[in-house]
Amino acid sequence: MTKIAFTWANENAVQFDNSKFELIHFESHKVTFNQTIMLLNDIVVKSKICIWWLKVWLNWKLNFKMHVQTKIVAVTKTLHSLFKLMNSEWELKARSEKQLYLACITIISNYDVEIWWNNQKNHVIKFCKLQNAVLQKILKEFQTSFIKVMQIETKISSVKVWLDQKCKNYAIKIVELLKKHSTRKQTFILYSS
Repeated sequence: MTKIAFTWANENAVQFDNSKFELIHFESHKVTFNQTIMLLNDIVVKSKICIWWLKVWLNWKLNFKMHVQTKIVAVTKTLHSLFKLMNSEWELKARSEKQLYLACITIISNYDVEIWWNNQKNHVIKFCKLQNAVLQKILKEFQTSFIKVMQIETKISSVKVWLDQKCKNYAIKIVELLKKHSTRKQTFILYSS
């Protein structure tokens, strides 16, 4: 594969950026991360623990732990900015604060959910803590208030519900694709067995 790529590059006067070569081994058991590979142009590429590919962090176990952590960090940063806006002199109404939450926070946390979400409790707990903080801020409630009541009052569903809903919506989109579509063929193979 690399031979074909480098041959094509030479024929078409294309040069690869050597700093962007990345190597990762996907294994189910513990691996050593000091493995290397020598490319045709004498570039040595060392194995990494995580790589950034198509806007998703992948690690050697493919459990998306690093990806979810980066999402949590991004949501937390945005949430703190949102809290600064909520604490301003103008005192936003609860309805406006809810709209800001849905427009700014859920967009970040919903990105690529279909790829990594598989009912992992540890991921739900992290997102729930952030959502609970937002609900308490919107309704100006204490930390001891019941979360379910706040969710009903703000009409914001629980984290697990919206994660599941996002995946179900994606499944419906796949079913609506043409039978010849590559995504539908691949998912049919994965879930039909």
